[in-house]
Parts: sequence; C-alpha cells; structure tokens
Amino acid sequence: MSYVAAGAGKPLAMSIIARTSAGDVFVAPSATHGRGVFAARAFEAGEVIEECPVLLVAADAVAELGLSGYCFEWTDDECAIALGYGSLYNHSWQPNARYDHDHDAGVVTYTAVHPIEAGEEISINYSGEPDGHVDLWFETCSF
Repeated sequence: MSYVAAGAGKPLAMSIIARTSAGDVFVAPSATHGRGVFAARAFEAGEVIEECPVLLVAADAVAELGLSGYCFEWTDDECAIALGYGSLYNHSWQPNARYDHDHDAGVVTYTAVHPIEAGEEISINYSGEPDGHVDLWFETCSF
C-alpha cells in the first residue's frame, strides 16, 4: 500500500512555505535537461534560494507512482518529494547551488554556492555535495 505523509508524520508548518518569494525563481525550458529552475534575480554565494517542505512517500511506491526522477532518499523506507520547485532542479557536475535536508523540519533547502546571475539555470549535484562525483542512478540505468 502506498502512502503520502508530511515530514516524519508531522504536519507541514505553514511558515515554511513562505521562505522564498515566488518571483525569485521560475521554471523554463532547459537547453540540456528538458525543463529546469532559473534565477529571476541574482543570488550571492551562500544565499538561500528556496526552502521547500517535503511530502514523504513509501520507498517501494516511488516507481509505481512514476516519481523516481523527482524524489530524494530520506530514510531507508521513505523518499521525499520537495514541494515548490524543489524536485525540478537539474543535476550538474559543476553546480551553482547545493541542497541540504532537515529531517526534523521536513524541508530541503537550496543555497547558492557561487554567484548566480538573473536568467541563469540553477543546478545541483545529485550526489549531495557540490564537488562530489559518484555514479548516479540515471547514469547506471539503461532506458
């Protein structure tokens, strides 16, 4: 049986949803990845881009729901779908942003690691570290 629950069985805090102005980022076609998240304004290194609450989904239901490419490993039994634009940031081995999980608060925070110009696509390294380089699921699977 599949389920969806807010952060570790806790309700989503409404104050989390208002962490980033909707006008700071936008989704648009990406030259390399179909669609992506772009900066509507400049961000300085270290500046929070977006803080997204998450919905937790049973890990064994992720593929069945067609969410494999849009979730984060959260626990051994759960994956997280980041709300806002959180599940739409594209991967890069030279990212301009990073993400951090806060399991207690049930949020994923995206932060600029380099200055980002208005109009620039915001990318993260799916391995979790801006300079990390490990095989990722979509590089080892044959489609």
